[in-house]
Amino acid sequence: MRDKLLDRAREMFLQHGFGNVSTRKIAAAAGTTPAMIHYYFGDKLGLYRAMVESAVQPLIDSVQRLEQAAGDEAPGLEAVMRAYMRMVAANPWFPALIIQEVLAQNGRMRGEFIERFAGRTAPALVAVLRRERDQGKLRVDLDPRFAAVSLLSLCVFPFVSLPITGPVLGFRPEGAELDRFISHTAQLFREGVAVHGDGT
Repeated sequence: MRDKLLDRAREMFLQHGFGNVSTRKIAAAAGTTPAMIHYYFGDKLGLYRAMVESAVQPLIDSVQRLEQAAGDEAPGLEAVMRAYMRMVAANPWFPALIIQEVLAQNGRMRGEFIERFAGRTAPALVAVLRRERDQGKLRVDLDPRFAAVSLLSLCVFPFVSLPITGPVLGFRPEGAELDRFISHTAQLFREGVAVHGDGT
């Protein structure tokens, strides 16, 4: 029942918006009562948190491991990009929900999203990029903040743009094509931030 409530909540939040969906409506769509939402999640905000965290927690873990690791066995930035893009591909509701509830001018969940997700991953990415630059692995003129924005954009925008790139370009990020696209994106980013022959 917990998973069914999460599924129905994703569908209804996307279709109607977080503020326009009551726990009673979600429960009815899942074939149960609001008491079950209270049992599993506490309230509607708890349901939203569980929905996002079920998708992003593996990514948060991956970024934090990268931030804490050191030496040759530390996972590369490509590993984080791969985890990020696989997370978004596996949860096609994620980009639409973020645009609707976080990035929109009056996004109701912006503060919540910053506190529980972006605020935990973006600073870690900046720290990793700064560390790799200071270790001579990346260009000396690299601004880690700018590079983090570029990395996140490369990972997320292809999935945001799917309603256009799908029918126009025949882009289908799934299966073998997803693997190829992730490798392409990681290589594109790495070549843009790599140390050149003159040290820049």
